Amino acid sequence: MATMQRRAFVKRGAAVGGGLAVMGPLGALSAQTAHGAPPERVSGYGPLVLKTDGQNALMLPEEFDFITLDRQGTPMSDGNPTPGIFDGMGAFRGRGGRTILIRNHENRERPGETPVVVPDPYDPTTIGGCTKVVVRRKGRGRPTKEESFAIIGGTSTNCAGGVTPWESWITCEEVVKRGERKHGYNFEVDAEADEPVEAQPIRAAGRFAHEATVFLDGILYQTEDRSTSQGGALFYRYVPDDRVRRAGELAESEGVLEALKLKDEFRADMDVSRVVGRRYDVEWVRIDAPDHDDDTDSTPIATRFQGQEKGAAVFDREEGAWVGDRRVYFDCTSGGKAGFGQVWEYDPKRETITLIFESPGPEVLDFPDNVVIVPKTGDIFLQEDSQGDQYVRGVTRDGRIYDFAMAVNNTTEFCGGCFDPDGDILYLNQQGERGGGVDGPPDKNAVTYAIFGPFSRRRKDRSRDDRPDRGRDDGPPREDPGREGAPDDEGAPGGVPNRDGPSAGRGGDRGNRPKGGDDGGSDALEDPGAGDAPADEGAPGGVPRRR
Repeated sequence: MATMQRRAFVKRGAAVGGGLAVMGPLGALSAQTAHGAPPERVSGYGPLVLKTDGQNALMLPEEFDFITLDRQGTPMSDGNPTPGIFDGMGAFRGRGGRTILIRNHENRERPGETPVVVPDPYDPTTIGGCTKVVVRRKGRGRPTKEESFAIIGGTSTNCAGGVTPWESWITCEEVVKRGERKHGYNFEVDAEADEPVEAQPIRAAGRFAHEATVFLDGILYQTEDRSTSQGGALFYRYVPDDRVRRAGELAESEGVLEALKLKDEFRADMDVSRVVGRRYDVEWVRIDAPDHDDDTDSTPIATRFQGQEKGAAVFDREEGAWVGDRRVYFDCTSGGKAGFGQVWEYDPKRETITLIFESPGPEVLDFPDNVVIVPKTGDIFLQEDSQGDQYVRGVTRDGRIYDFAMAVNNTTEFCGGCFDPDGDILYLNQQGERGGGVDGPPDKNAVTYAIFGPFSRRRKDRSRDDRPDRGRDDGPPREDPGREGAPDDEGAPGGVPNRDGPSAGRGGDRGNRPKGGDDGGSDALEDPGAGDAPADEGAPGGVPRRR
């Protein structure tokens, strides 16, 4: 987990409002700062005030409140302690008004980690995986945790991921190495399962340092977290031979893995030589050996080097991905001339890629990672992981910035942000740090918050010094009749998985690296000889009844 650079998180419901919901805020912010002007600050939901639930404290707008929904070390329904190192997370609609959270745990087999324990782990030598948290809410009351258990285990470095239209979560291994089995895959988790599922790698989708996924029009798009100093990252798509309709079919599928290439440029440098707003025509090159045996991820057979040999475009540390207006968006956390981040748009219909935002410096955005779209306004929430205070910042559709949340008693990174199916509750993690036993280090343990309030009532066009409207400072969110001005929903409100499935929020283990430097997620380069065990197929998991 990094503690020195800012991060942003992506919500699985990012399709809300189409491409304008993303391009609006970021495009407007880019236009404002293009000539060196500082971004304009507004009050957003009002000044931040201290809130506490008796366990933790956050600074939030006065009309918002939160509860600590879950935390590291808490006994789960399966009798095991809740693992730490919270990361990417997706929200799904459950029965009876419940919300289902599938949460990654980015264990890297390092000292001080609490393992994800399941009866039949994919690899007994690795301790990452996911937990399922079932949240119940009576009427408009506060949410409460009803159940939690480990749902998949024996994986490693479960970082970000994405949701599918059939209500499953794809959890991504951000590492290439070998224990008793090969690692470097995506795994699918059925959100409806009420017991642990057997981990089944999606081998045909490639073996590399996966970051995030989105599913659009039958194709799985994937980002890769590798820096330019590690040979760069490619943007991939996996095209199954047959239509995929339900959980488990991706792992059983056969298909073609491809990497994006500029039509008129061989091995294009997408990091420092691109113009904001310019469209580049693209084509795709096939990866001949997607499930290679290079456990170091550094030889010519490594997936990204196979693509580069055929001219694939090279990016710097791709991170989150999301879908809007039938287009795929992804960001590069340290991309651009200044090294403070880029956001790209891929248009499948036109077969073009466009740089829609590039940060000129840390005063605008500092290492953007992922984006959360606020369903009821079309704003975006950006998360910071800075050397100082940890913030969640909002960006309006006309490019103005405001503060939404600040950490108080926990100094670790915000990550995993996603909205419930109705867009009323923001579920948000602080990742925590290693050590301190099952409960984690004091004031640095992993925690999941539920933040609620009038998300539709963000103030318009006020300076950040305006005094807040006095009103509730606690309690559940009210009904929000005033949704005028909110973008139209293209089928992906904040948590309903019946859509094209943008990736969910995540954090990362990065450190304060210079541009082009190594990345904390690069365990493959730390463990070049992680054993010689043969590859082993996982067994498909069952799909029990939904809770």
